[in-house]
Amino acid sequence: MPIIKDIQLYVPKNRDLNWTFFHETRCITFLYSRLLPKLQAKEDKGIQIYCVEHLGQVKQIDTFAHIIFDYFPVFVETDVEAILALKSHKEKKEHTLEIVHEGMKKAAQEFNWDLSVLEEIYNTIKQSGYENIYPLLKKSSPNKKYVCNIVCHHEVSSIDVYMEIKKRNGEIINKEKIFSVENTDEQDLFSDYVSLEWKLNHKVEFADKDYKQVYRLMFLEKDKPENLVWKIEKN
Repeated sequence: MPIIKDIQLYVPKNRDLNWTFFHETRCITFLYSRLLPKLQAKEDKGIQIYCVEHLGQVKQIDTFAHIIFDYFPVFVETDVEAILALKSHKEKKEHTLEIVHEGMKKAAQEFNWDLSVLEEIYNTIKQSGYENIYPLLKKSSPNKKYVCNIVCHHEVSSIDVYMEIKKRNGEIINKEKIFSVENTDEQDLFSDYVSLEWKLNHKVEFADKDYKQVYRLMFLEKDKPENLVWKIEKN
């Protein structure tokens, strides 16, 4: 049976409104998706949560005209415009979590999932302060002494990307933000940036698939952490 791997919010009312709402809520929707265990569904690989003004609209919506293939539809009452009008990003994250959690509980009733699993995800997100931080790429140095991580900090209006060097024991040597993208659909970032390659034990390159955006990090540890040599160049 298929495993649920993705959750998407959808506003059938208006295409432009849907585009904006999808992107401003993606940080929490993707975070919830990442924390899902192996939940099985009948024939579906994702959950599509329709955000409607009131549930009385459900009968008027042709799900076949809107649904993503292999995604199971559920409906949640949502004041989309009120959420988008919020100035606080934290408040937007809080409201998004409530929508996603409500939609997932409805899916759980359909597929007979253990609700306690979803409650654990819900509480984990709240306790983490709604932070969605995850690795994009990871690779060990030739001498196996270091690990380079490309780390994403996924926010409401952007995804910030960092280069990070760790020792094998997990100690972070340094971490620096290298760029930010306004497109908060992480799948575009995943497909665009695919290359991470060590050139030497203290030199590593990170690039997009066309090698048009290349970030070269050169570093060297010294006797004291404050004397670290660290330089990132971009072509």
